[in-house]
Amino acid sequence: MKTLREINQEYHFEKERLRQWLINKEIDAPEEIYDLECDQVLEDYIKEEQYVIRHTPIRKKYQLVDEYEAPELIPMPFTILNIHDCVILDTETTGLYKDDEIVELSVLDMLGHELYHSLFKPEKKMGKAAIRVTGLDHEQLAHEPLFKDEWRKIKKAIGKRRIIGHNVAFDYRITVATALRYGIEESEVKRLFYNMIDSKEIAKKYIKTSSYKLEDLCRLFHITDPQKHRATYDCLMTLQMLRALENHLINRGITKESLVYDPLVIKKEKEIMNNRNKAIIYSYKAEKSITDISLFFGVSCDEIVDIIIEEYKKEEFVLHVDKEIEEKVIFLTRGKQTLEECLQATGKYVPSYLVKLVLLKRGFNYE
Repeated sequence: MKTLREINQEYHFEKERLRQWLINKEIDAPEEIYDLECDQVLEDYIKEEQYVIRHTPIRKKYQLVDEYEAPELIPMPFTILNIHDCVILDTETTGLYKDDEIVELSVLDMLGHELYHSLFKPEKKMGKAAIRVTGLDHEQLAHEPLFKDEWRKIKKAIGKRRIIGHNVAFDYRITVATALRYGIEESEVKRLFYNMIDSKEIAKKYIKTSSYKLEDLCRLFHITDPQKHRATYDCLMTLQMLRALENHLINRGITKESLVYDPLVIKKEKEIMNNRNKAIIYSYKAEKSITDISLFFGVSCDEIVDIIIEEYKKEEFVLHVDKEIEEKVIFLTRGKQTLEECLQATGKYVPSYLVKLVLLKRGFNYE
């Protein structure tokens, strides 16, 4: 198996264009992309895409905050998780030590609307690991406001609502450290974080999995990673994970009171799910994207496609698939007979829900 470095000796692609192409195609690669090991399928795909790679525009690695657009989400009561009157908070920092400080803080409401966001000019320089993860450095932050000058706005955005965060104890500790650095009383931070909720602990209570890192939980629920390790997007992923968890528990017929299987609840929720499924099909037929439908209904993209497949079996309708995605799946699944073989062949390059949709359009038998 060749490395990307060996393959590129033939093509001489610009490294940054090659990196951007890998990102665009959702191909997982190590930090040093030339160390990526390429199987024959990927090698053939690079050969086919060489013109595209040479002309791939290099985008900014991280999206600017003013480009953030809140998703359209249907309100969710969270009757099982019992999280009400809350906000989602996340921070980015100069590092992970006691003397580090906050360089970015975001607060979202429970519909994903941004209540507050700001970058901050730190006294301490960014650590190398923090620069690599966030894409922020000291020069970029040189003209941002100081944390102390934004403290009043932060408190106003949160108000009396409870703070939810993933590993929120870290956000609390770093907020205390940053506040003390700039002469803000620790008691003010304590009041703000009083009765805080850790989304990681919520997940631990209801599901068993090997990792409770936010990105792993999102992967478990098939939530698309925006590939931006920044505060606002981490807040959004936390919210999406909680919505997916609530939906998962409803589907299993778990009640708030007993947290056991209740036949009456199952019957009632099945009716709700049937109505929801009808709304999902209606939205898809109206040419809403699967990712938008996923956000709105709090359902994974894979589950949405499964709903589409079941409805398509009853009555055929127009399937909307991006032409480039369709061509890629057709190329990668040549000679494959089973769904498992097709998903294995496309695993690195195309999300599974899109593969299943293309196969459905191509007449694959899902019986």
